[in-house]
Amino acid sequence: MKRQVIIGGSLATALALGGISTAAVAAVEPTSSATAVTASTSAQATTASTAEAVDWSSLPTTDVTLTDAGLTITDAGTYVLSGSSTGQVVVNSEGAVRLVLDGVAIASGTGAAIQVDNAELVVLELADGSTNTVSDASTRADEDIDGAIYSADGLVVTGTGALTVTANFADGIVGKDDLWIDSGTIAVTSVDDGIRGKDSLNISGGEITISATGDGIKSSNDTDLGAGQLNISGGTLSITSGDDAIKAEQRIWITGGTIDIPASVEGIEAPVIVIDGGDITLAASDDGINAAASDIITSGLSITINGGDITIVMGAGDTDAIDSNGDLTITGGTLTITAQSAFDYDGTGTLTGGSITVNGQQVTQLTNQMMGGAGGAQTGGTTGGTSGGAQTGGTTGGTGGAQTGGTGGAQGGGAQVGGSGGPRAGGSAQASGGQMRGVLHR
Repeated sequence: MKRQVIIGGSLATALALGGISTAAVAAVEPTSSATAVTASTSAQATTASTAEAVDWSSLPTTDVTLTDAGLTITDAGTYVLSGSSTGQVVVNSEGAVRLVLDGVAIASGTGAAIQVDNAELVVLELADGSTNTVSDASTRADEDIDGAIYSADGLVVTGTGALTVTANFADGIVGKDDLWIDSGTIAVTSVDDGIRGKDSLNISGGEITISATGDGIKSSNDTDLGAGQLNISGGTLSITSGDDAIKAEQRIWITGGTIDIPASVEGIEAPVIVIDGGDITLAASDDGINAAASDIITSGLSITINGGDITIVMGAGDTDAIDSNGDLTITGGTLTITAQSAFDYDGTGTLTGGSITVNGQQVTQLTNQMMGGAGGAQTGGTTGGTSGGAQTGGTTGGTGGAQTGGTGGAQGGGAQVGGSGGPRAGGSAQASGGQMRGVLHR
């Protein structure tokens, strides 16, 4: 039986997200947000009805002042926690349990600070006006329990209080099934990933700040088709990561919220990425937004941008602001990009709407250019003219301009030379492993 651990009391907003593990179709179809919602309706209704079925007034309420001995909960009911502990809070119950954090400081010396092994339903609520701190031990006997807050089942975070999580072993907050964040002021510092929901991570509210050595937020299921989904519909997020800031093994869907990524290797990465809304600002040293294959999704890769206000600033070098190893579709939104390469895509590029500014210039068309394979080089850094602009040592081409290979030859070791529609001269035109690079022409 799949049990849910609910942190907080408000499920309506969190469950309005997509990405429940039954939405297998949505994991591989990038173009329809409605598909994801429809496919996940059944699972959402089941979870919502389970939460609403709990009559907390019929269950006992117990005030607990924590000690270093920790706390193990086996009976159903509401537990209002305060005080400090170097032990653990462990939930192992067949009934519904609500934990209210009302000024706790848990610094576990043996493992996770809060550990849910089993429960019909667990509600962990950040009490209004409260400040709570949680940290875990840097070592433990069971290394599969890899979060400072860890649940073997689902997890939902809400409440109006504040929670600071310090992860010394691996991840900050971990839900091994579905993880919802509905509200709360949450700060996570971790030696690996910040917040991870294995089957899905769904964020609909809250003020979330993450500093992670690994990935910032992620959904990591790469074995069950339809899981591994990350959905953001609201909230304010600030994510600094040593790897990917926002990552999913199957699909990312952003419909709202304010997202700031001051530093990352890759800002947003998944096989399928759909952005319908939101205010996104990101800086990355590799790719800003990247559609790449995972162990479970190897085809149908795509990025679809239908809306939102997106600002991308890329580091120097071989970097791409938006890089799809499949298709790229832009139908709306406002994109402001500072980068050597604005778009890179291997499949079909489609631009039918939106406002796009690249390096201070408004652009209205998206075209492709072949990049070199092994030993090949892309020469030049200046975008060509109206069509077919030259790319040779920075020379700007006019209509029908030439393409001339640079060191090692453009397009996989052989040069291409041609005037206005002229023939090709030189060696092989495309080496294996060549890549489609999107070039924007005014």
